[in-house]
Amino acid sequence: MITPLDSASRPLFHREAIGSRLIVFILLASSLFTLLATGFQVYTDYRRDVGLIESRMAQIRDSYLEGIANSLWTTDIRQTTVLLEGVVRLPDMRFVEVQSSEGVHLKQGVLPETSQVESRFPLRYRDRQEEFNLGELRLVASLDDVHSRLRDRVLIILTTQALKTFLISGFILIIVQFMLTRHLGTMAQFAHAVTPENLHTPLQLHRPRRDDELNDVVVAFNRMRETLQHSYRQLREELELRRQAESELVSYKEHLEEQVEARTEELRETNENLQEEVRERTQMGEQLRTSLQEKEVLIQEVHHRVKNNMQIISSMIRLQFRHIENEWLEQRIRDLQQRVHTMSLVHEKLYKSPTLSRIDLADFIRDLAQELLHSYNRPPELVRLDLALESVKLSVDYTIPCGLIINELLTNTLKYAFPTGQQGTIYIRLKILEDRQVLLSVCDDGPGHPELSDWSKSATTGLRLIHLLSTQLRGEYQAFNNPGACFELKFQEEDT
Repeated sequence: MITPLDSASRPLFHREAIGSRLIVFILLASSLFTLLATGFQVYTDYRRDVGLIESRMAQIRDSYLEGIANSLWTTDIRQTTVLLEGVVRLPDMRFVEVQSSEGVHLKQGVLPETSQVESRFPLRYRDRQEEFNLGELRLVASLDDVHSRLRDRVLIILTTQALKTFLISGFILIIVQFMLTRHLGTMAQFAHAVTPENLHTPLQLHRPRRDDELNDVVVAFNRMRETLQHSYRQLREELELRRQAESELVSYKEHLEEQVEARTEELRETNENLQEEVRERTQMGEQLRTSLQEKEVLIQEVHHRVKNNMQIISSMIRLQFRHIENEWLEQRIRDLQQRVHTMSLVHEKLYKSPTLSRIDLADFIRDLAQELLHSYNRPPELVRLDLALESVKLSVDYTIPCGLIINELLTNTLKYAFPTGQQGTIYIRLKILEDRQVLLSVCDDGPGHPELSDWSKSATTGLRLIHLLSTQLRGEYQAFNNPGACFELKFQEEDT
């Protein structure tokens, strides 16, 4: 255990002293910074020296490569040897080798055994418009001198940094001891001597009075001493009051136990009532869940039967008019069948949809378009669908008019814009605009539509039907040629 006298009389370099630990931290931080800075500088110098060697090799390529290629072309081996000797005499160059495709193999210098930098350059000779490959020039430079210079530089940096760090650390240690730690020892002696009976002596430091942090600590100690002295007097008064309160508490405790027992009995009865209510609500929830499942099954069955009935209607129409020889009437019956099939597809989607009340219009449009292409025998390589559809979930009241509009537009496109054998693309866009408006557009790259006036007075049933269905959706539509026929419909998304 450290006594107040021990804390005030510690030696300057005591192992647990603040100054000693501060010196250790300074040395560690300075050493780490020195190592990082030295490593960065060594790496930078290394990359610079290697870059100089690579630059020198590039200069050799620019200055010597053409001469060596010319001497090889003229089979002047002596001239080639002289050039190679000149390359080896350059700084850091240790080995140069020429190996030609005709078997000429020349080399100068000694191949380094340690770290090295190597470059290879092809030897080519250009005669008029023809270029000949004469072989390859191999350059090898040694990094021994680079490593030696780096070692010397690291030794100088570490020596100077270590000397500077130790000098600064010693100076900081002396300043900390003189300005801080000796006064901390005095404060520790004062704190150990404080007792409830000895609170009248203030704390004083043996130094000139200065308005600094130590002076703030001394003021805080003295204020704390005064506060403790005042609190000690109040505490003695409160102890007397507490003795009186304890006697009153004993009598109140006996009465409180009786109240707790009565309240516990009331809580037990309330808990039993709550458990009974929870059981009743659980049973009601199970009944509601069973009823909901039955209604979902019933709705699925309704949609399934509606779909089957529409398919029966379509089949009866086909059987009733299968021997019609009037081509115009046969086409009208076929269009009617397709409209019935479109409404049947809506109920099929509802039957398969997990929500039973809303359909993903994008998925519905995708299936309807594929079925129409198949119905009119238009293979994908002739008529291509370009679909950009955002997910919009609508009820059957909105999905059937949209499906019939798309059915009429695609039917007109397949019959008039792309007759049998004609190639083209149909563009269908479904997008949610601002204010929850839905944009539906169907365009093609065909010759365009000749009738773009008022569709409400059109002689064509399909165009009048598009007008009526758009009005049913309370939407606004426009038709134009751009240059193919294009139809755009905007309507308000229904409230969920």
